[in-house]
Amino acid sequence: MTFEVSLDDKVRKINKHIRSKTKVPVQDQVLLLGSQTLKSEKKVLSYDLDKETSIHLTLKVVKPSDEALPLILVESSDEGQRHLLRVRRANSVAQVKKMIEDVTGITSEKQIVTCNGKKLEDGKIMENYNITKGSLFFLARHCIEG
Repeated sequence: MTFEVSLDDKVRKINKHIRSKTKVPVQDQVLLLGSQTLKSEKKVLSYDLDKETSIHLTLKVVKPSDEALPLILVESSDEGQRHLLRVRRANSVAQVKKMIEDVTGITSEKQIVTCNGKKLEDGKIMENYNITKGSLFFLARHCIEG
C-alpha cells in the first residue's frame, strides 16, 4: 500500500489510512521502521523518513480474554423467565449446566440448553459456541413420561 504523508503529519494519520483501507483497528496495528516502533502521537518528521522509506505493518494477535461474560438464560416455560449467568469462555458445558441447576432447580440431566442455534454438548467448553457478552441461552426440559 502506498500513500503520501507530510512530515508534519502524525503517525496516527498513517494508522487511520491503514484502517480505512484494511479495516484493521488502529489499536491492533504496530508500525515498524526497521526495529523501531512508530508512536502514533509523534510526527513523521521525528523519524528519519524519505519518500522511498518503507514502513512495515505488524498486527497484534489478541487472544480473547476469559472474563466472565454476562449471559441471559431464557426458560421455555409459559412465563419465559430470564436469569443472568456469568459464564467464562473456558467454562465446560457441565459447569454451565450446574449454574443453570442452581438458579432454576432443573437437574442437568433434564436440561436441553442451546446457544447460537446449537445444543450444548457435554465434553465441550463455551468457547466452542462463540459466546459473546449478552448471548442468549435457551433452556428446555426433557419430557420423559413413564
